[in-house]
Amino acid sequence: MKYESRKFIDLILGVTSKWANWDPPRPISVGDYGMINNETGEFEWEGNLYKTTNTFGINMMDPELHPVEQEGGDDKYIVKSLGVSTKEVNVSAEADVPGGVNIALKVNFQFDGRKPAAALVMYKPRYISLPKDERIIMLLKSRPDVLKGKYVVTEVISCAAYMMYMSNQMAEKFSVSLKTTGPVTPAVNAGGAAGFTWSAETVCGLYREGSNSTAKYMPLYRLKQPRHKFWLPFGQRGDQPIDDAIDKWEDVDPPWDPLDDEGEEDEIYDAVRSQLFPLDLA
Repeated sequence: MKYESRKFIDLILGVTSKWANWDPPRPISVGDYGMINNETGEFEWEGNLYKTTNTFGINMMDPELHPVEQEGGDDKYIVKSLGVSTKEVNVSAEADVPGGVNIALKVNFQFDGRKPAAALVMYKPRYISLPKDERIIMLLKSRPDVLKGKYVVTEVISCAAYMMYMSNQMAEKFSVSLKTTGPVTPAVNAGGAAGFTWSAETVCGLYREGSNSTAKYMPLYRLKQPRHKFWLPFGQRGDQPIDDAIDKWEDVDPPWDPLDDEGEEDEIYDAVRSQLFPLDLA
């Protein structure tokens, strides 16, 4: 497959409305802005709102403007595209004996093999989001020369361990488990001496993973953009009031046409679209 990253990202985006970070150790931060590479599907960073000067004197270091961070309600976050079924195995951790090995998570996947499919597992997810503050709206409006047409990272889901898998259009069963060395306690998970290790059985497709109790991987993020009228002067917006609040922004659509099983833009879709919307060359 020519663009494995784009195909994986597209599959995850289709079921979550969030973008997969093909290289989770690479930091993507709330407030980042940029574009999406059409060939790879990866985010191309251009800057960050927290480092962007503005004409309103807004202090982005104000604690009330800091990204909002909170723990997830569950120890894991599992994403699976169409064609994948999962079964989480109940694991009973061993007694917290120093140096002991515990199974923190075990998931069995089944891929039906009809089409390429993807799965993403995150352990101990944390949710970081852009605060809903009017001053951020003011910041954007003050710098259309820099920010107009850009995509903004409004949410990041980070974790201490992740696993990414994409099948190669083959019916298969795939099992993955996360082992921890040392006692599994909140204090340890926050940065103590515990160690994480992934173990996978029967890997036939593309497999990537990372685990480090002191690291912060960023496998998933949300991209938003203000609606078109956001950038228009109020006198050109018409009679209907427009709510510019961040939670009213639009999700970013992929810049590519629907992808075929090989991750290429579908030629059949292109042909049909050209018939429905022919170019006026006159």
